[in-house]
Amino acid sequence: MDLEWVPEDVLEEVLREIEPRKRIKANRRRPTRKDLIRVIKRALTFDVRPQDFVDLVYELLEEEGFETRFTTVKRIWYMYEYMVRKGFISDILDVVKER
Repeated sequence: MDLEWVPEDVLEEVLREIEPRKRIKANRRRPTRKDLIRVIKRALTFDVRPQDFVDLVYELLEEEGFETRFTTVKRIWYMYEYMVRKGFISDILDVVKER
């Protein structure tokens, strides 16, 4: 494909707009299970309500440079429940029911 007919200023503008997106995506990665456990523990140090917990976890993950697009609400709550049941943390949010 020949782009010689595209005005130079338009081409530069489009390239400037695309380039930062590439760099942002390249530096971000999915959080592993260990990353999620660490961030959940950190989120519980804040005075947080159950309604705001997931948003805080997402915020902390993004703050650390993780890609949160594939981290679901279900996965966050599953990890929280797993951590409570295994004794890693106590049920601070009081949302895990006894079996």
